[in-house]
Amino acid sequence: MRHLSACSIAVAVAVGIVWSGCEDPHDERVALGKEVYTEDCSRCHMQNGRGYPGVYPNLADNPIVELESPEAAIEIVLDGRESMPGFGGELPVQKLAAVVTYIRQAWGNDAPGVTPAQLR
Repeated sequence: MRHLSACSIAVAVAVGIVWSGCEDPHDERVALGKEVYTEDCSRCHMQNGRGYPGVYPNLADNPIVELESPEAAIEIVLDGRESMPGFGGELPVQKLAAVVTYIRQAWGNDAPGVTPAQLR
């Protein structure tokens, strides 16, 4: 019987983790949310979440975005508000949950993320 070194075992474990796709689902949601935000939101709300004063609201340090309950942020993303269009019929629920999660956690915001089930 052949014995494996500790280094061989560590490499095998690391490769297995990469191959198994065992990334944290929350981290994956945040990464997807950043992509969605960059593509669909940043032209109005800016890449830094600061928006355009008097035209598009800031999302950084926004009290609605940071509420413990995500319902208001979800409603705005789904249905729109004022000059912002709703994305409820435009994006799949996974992308919607991802972008709401990203917005609630980017730029110093400290609110819980959301799951696709919360948007249904």
